Amino acid sequence: MFNKLSYWGVLLITLFAVTANSQTFTLKGKVTNSQNNQPLPNSNIFITEINSGSSTDMGGIYFIENLKDGIYTITCSYLGFQTISKSVTITEGTTLNFSLTPKSILLNETVVSENKASLRETPIAFSEKSSRDVQRSLGSQDVPFLLQSTPSIYISPQGGGTGDLRMSLRGFDHTHFAVMINGIPINNPENGEIYWSNWSGISDVVDNIQVQRGLTTNPYSSSAIGGLINVQTMGVNSNNTFVKLSSEVGSDNFRKFSVAFNQHIIPNKLTVTALLSKKDWDGYADQTWLNEYTYYIGIGGVFGNNSLELQAIGSPQEHGQRKTMQKKSTWDKYGKRYNADWGYMQGKSISMRDNKFHKPTINLNHNWKISDNLLMTNLLYYTPGEGGGTVPPWAQFSTTEDGQIDFDKEYNYNSNNIDSTYSTTRNKTENALRFFSHTHQWFGFLSTLNYSFSNSKLTLGIDFRDYEANNHQEVSNLLGGDYTIGWAGYNNFGKLLVEGDTVDFNANSYAKHFGGFLQYEFKNRYFSYYANMSLSNTKYNRIDFYNFTNDDPNRETGWKNFIGYSIKSGLNYNLNQFNNFYFNFGYISKPPLAYNVFDFSNKLYKNVMNENVLSFETGYGLKTNKLFLVVNAFYTIWKEKAFNRTEADWSTGRFFFYNISGADSKHIGIELEANYKIANSLTLIGMLSTSSNKYTSDALTAKSPEDNPTEVEYSDSFVNGIYLANFPMTTASIGFLYNSRISSNTSIYVNPILNYKGRQYAQFDPTLRADKNEAGINSWMLPNSYLLNIHIGVEYQLDNSIIKRLSVNFHLFNLLNESYVVDAIDGVDHLEDSALLWYGRDRWWNVGLTFLF
Repeated sequence: MFNKLSYWGVLLITLFAVTANSQTFTLKGKVTNSQNNQPLPNSNIFITEINSGSSTDMGGIYFIENLKDGIYTITCSYLGFQTISKSVTITEGTTLNFSLTPKSILLNETVVSENKASLRETPIAFSEKSSRDVQRSLGSQDVPFLLQSTPSIYISPQGGGTGDLRMSLRGFDHTHFAVMINGIPINNPENGEIYWSNWSGISDVVDNIQVQRGLTTNPYSSSAIGGLINVQTMGVNSNNTFVKLSSEVGSDNFRKFSVAFNQHIIPNKLTVTALLSKKDWDGYADQTWLNEYTYYIGIGGVFGNNSLELQAIGSPQEHGQRKTMQKKSTWDKYGKRYNADWGYMQGKSISMRDNKFHKPTINLNHNWKISDNLLMTNLLYYTPGEGGGTVPPWAQFSTTEDGQIDFDKEYNYNSNNIDSTYSTTRNKTENALRFFSHTHQWFGFLSTLNYSFSNSKLTLGIDFRDYEANNHQEVSNLLGGDYTIGWAGYNNFGKLLVEGDTVDFNANSYAKHFGGFLQYEFKNRYFSYYANMSLSNTKYNRIDFYNFTNDDPNRETGWKNFIGYSIKSGLNYNLNQFNNFYFNFGYISKPPLAYNVFDFSNKLYKNVMNENVLSFETGYGLKTNKLFLVVNAFYTIWKEKAFNRTEADWSTGRFFFYNISGADSKHIGIELEANYKIANSLTLIGMLSTSSNKYTSDALTAKSPEDNPTEVEYSDSFVNGIYLANFPMTTASIGFLYNSRISSNTSIYVNPILNYKGRQYAQFDPTLRADKNEAGINSWMLPNSYLLNIHIGVEYQLDNSIIKRLSVNFHLFNLLNESYVVDAIDGVDHLEDSALLWYGRDRWWNVGLTFLF
């Protein structure tokens, strides 16, 4: 590792040392919206002659330093606006402003723009990250970690496998807020989950990420009750043609290589953008290796009053997992890289936790400018998925002295285990490994019709989703034996099962959704207002092929319908060019997820009903040439909350499914974001969020053992008055960004940031909370954490006809090597020693090298 660091260190020092001897000048200016004169933050400023540029701050201001005198072509672009190029002669004190006009027809952006918020216009709380932020600070992390310094967001890596993370937003887990990629919802319709392992390579193609907290600008009837994360990938709308090669190395033998290009096939008509990358990693925890490819292609153009773009993106991957949480004493004994989910058999490592999956997404975007006032946008998408992962048996394996699974002991027993009840010649396996298999087909269509008049816009829209999935488990490894015995299922009980045979369950799930919305918007120099109403019908069906015969009427549940609706409104008022206030309120009635509707015996759970959310929020913004400040307060009541979990009873090794419903909660908080420009090249960055999130009622819990999930046991969970768990109720960060052109061909940036997480409670154990004596007692509170990361980069313009630009980015995470807990499940006495824990990663690094041709 140190040899690699030394190599990259020498390279960084060499590039930093490159300076120009001639006199240089600074170009500065401001980018605004031509319709309301409001600034456009994160606008891209590109100088053709040096093949480099900058971006505007939150006030729309940009600075580009150390330019030689001469004539330059400056291009300014911003999402959803017409791109402008100007020629300018650089001398002392040169200022160049841009006033951009919104586009009427967009490539790859129209449906996405329906969900985007704008500063001093949209009356909601939001934060935004650009592709430049990805390059500066993401490193080899999964994309969601780019948001860890934004208010009220928590990202936990859990066991540390690639993409095996979970997120919380204002106390809502990721099954209760929406994530969209290019306008396409990616929350699984069955359980609301987001499997980031299917998208772990998407960082290569991210152009923009916007996170909206609380009520969102999403007009569709998906009813995101906690917020919205809107990811936009690069599209064919780019004006710059390029070929880019990138390579990364990092801790624990991380390796990645990618190639991307953007080319105009027919100038001003047809453009192709594509990317291919390969990523490998040994993993920081034992046996959490990764093997992943990512591909992306977009082709499209403008044809008269229409635009079309076809996109395809996918990330086929296989990775090892760590799923078994441990007590502190076990981590102290074996170390934080310890993984209890694997062992050796006959000299070969075997894991009972791994994952492989491929979920490509193909979408067609169509935009039609019917008239100057009327625009139709359409998005058709198809996203199949296939894969799964190894899961443990129904009983606990014995372990070796070093804490690994003793598969050799299992092999020796199973390979010499004749049970004459079933066979006199074949060996019986008591505990076989299983493979959970999931396949799905998912189609969707979204369409809007926008009519603009005076200072107003009226939008009508529909959205449709059709989802079908099969979930089943197979015997995957007999661990030395010849067969195992089926214990359940109408055609499996007492049957000799071999590898590949179905076991435990086999069912199809169906989800259909159709909805529409009506939205009115008004906007002038001082006021912006919106009102939205949506209505939807969501229905579910389930067919169980495992527990019922073909002629059994209980084999299929039949369709269960739920009507959802939402009413949202908000107002923004700009007092002057510096100050603005906003207010919003809304009521959302969201249908339950499929996993909270039917149990494994095809019966309806008790208390199946819509979840209902009432939300109020107000905020204030201050924006000057030096200071950007936004502060907001929110009040949210969440009724009939429902969620599901899988937990293990480590005394027996058995796993249990929990369906928890009927819980009410209250979320009250304050959030603050601020940037202060100390100098042209130096900006101070900070955020703070603090909240009180409590259950205001008890819940009903349905418990089913994984080895016989048709057995359902109901009990009360006494959680009224305790704090919600699994996220820090106080978060803060502070850092600075130094970004300077130190010569006419060399620029650098330095970006250290300190993140604080506090007041996080361990997830409650539903079994323990069935005891009324536990009522009102909070779970164990995790220790506060302070993590310091630093990001350094240098960009060098080359006087080379082939290679135009070279950039190097260095990232050091957890610089002080702090020990911290990221997740926990509460124990019997609500103290640290009885809790099950996940620890965060020790100090680690990543270096990236990019060539632009």
